[in-house]
Amino acid sequence: MSCLKNVLAGVGCLVVLAAAAVLGFIYRDDLAHLWRRVRGVPEPPPLVYVLPAAGGAAHAEAALRELARRGGPAYVDIAPAELAALIDRELARAPRRVFDSVAVALGDQRVRVKGSLDMSLVPQRLLGPLAEGLGRHEPITAGGALAAAPDGRLHWTVDQLAIRDFPFPGAVIPAIVRSFGLADAKDGAVPIQLPVPVGDVRVSRTHVRLYRSGAR
Repeated sequence: MSCLKNVLAGVGCLVVLAAAAVLGFIYRDDLAHLWRRVRGVPEPPPLVYVLPAAGGAAHAEAALRELARRGGPAYVDIAPAELAALIDRELARAPRRVFDSVAVALGDQRVRVKGSLDMSLVPQRLLGPLAEGLGRHEPITAGGALAAAPDGRLHWTVDQLAIRDFPFPGAVIPAIVRSFGLADAKDGAVPIQLPVPVGDVRVSRTHVRLYRSGAR
């Protein structure tokens, strides 16, 4: 009997922890605001989401080709709307468009993307009880770091993902990213094609700085 009580107590603790994690994610902004208010820390500027710029991908690629030019710059900066255009173009390469209506916001070394996800192509086992209350298309928010990869592409590695306001644990994020239908998406990383390889990348709230290979 005591063993059963211990098991039930353990399950109860897991449920409480899971509920606390979900509530913590949903009210993360309020909690962060309270913490900053108590500590007297200034509020950061709000994230600004932008839509892909018309011709933004081509403009970004033209700037990047300058990195490969003899005597070219050590780095180039691309605007958030241009990065949004590059990401949107990659998502459109899937045989069937799953993630659309893309908007991008830049943070300190992080890229956040909002959009609409076609839930019919997301494995139901990943959604659990949430699957019963979802429609065909649902709002999604994803965030992660942007890094230069050895294959010459940028990799946007998603480590935070929420459908509506429901956060998903990190263990299932790679499988959800695979459901986007991108051929080379691995371990939660969305590859972004570039006309030339880059050596490094830095993300600020105003731009993405891409360094020539071998330059910092």
